[in-house]
Amino acid sequence: MELLGLIFASSICILITEVLKRRFSLPASITRRVVHVLTAVVAAAAPLFVSEREIIIVSLLFAAVLWWSHSRGLLSSIHSVERKTFGEVWLPIGIAITAFLFLPNSVASFQFGVLIMGISDPIAGFVGETRGKRRLAFLGSTKSIEGSAAFFTSSMLLTALLIPVFGCHLLLIPLLLTILEFVLIFGLDNLFLPIAGAFLAQMFL
Repeated sequence: MELLGLIFASSICILITEVLKRRFSLPASITRRVVHVLTAVVAAAAPLFVSEREIIIVSLLFAAVLWWSHSRGLLSSIHSVERKTFGEVWLPIGIAITAFLFLPNSVASFQFGVLIMGISDPIAGFVGETRGKRRLAFLGSTKSIEGSAAFFTSSMLLTALLIPVFGCHLLLIPLLLTILEFVLIFGLDNLFLPIAGAFLAQMFL
């Protein structure tokens, strides 16, 4: 029953954004980020209700569905972006790998990694697109200093909230994750950020 609930909750995240995009003609850049955040929240809460095995199964299932829909041109709320990216497919794979590595023994680390990917990353993208003026190119991808600053700030807040131990990690973890987010292209940040975030969190929890 819990497994079906996880599948249902994950499906609702996608369905809501697809309806919003069609109903209000929202740009995919917005609806993708809504899916990003909702998926991360569902994934972060999942260990409280289902096993790591079920999280992995559901994540890989959705990765396959999203890859198929991408190849078929479906789910415009997620796939309709100009830049070349498979971030929507890497996201559930990143969650699956993080669950495999850190659950059930380190739930807090898993949650931290998933929320870094699900909250800080879309905030960085939004700020970069709407406020980004100073841009740097890396391996054919362009990112803004403003977006990276937003990622660092939101990561620092999440670190302070989820790793409530005073120390150098309050700056070190956000800094390392910001550098990683900046250098990763083609949506690979969705794959590696939750893993790296969980690993760094485990060092201090």
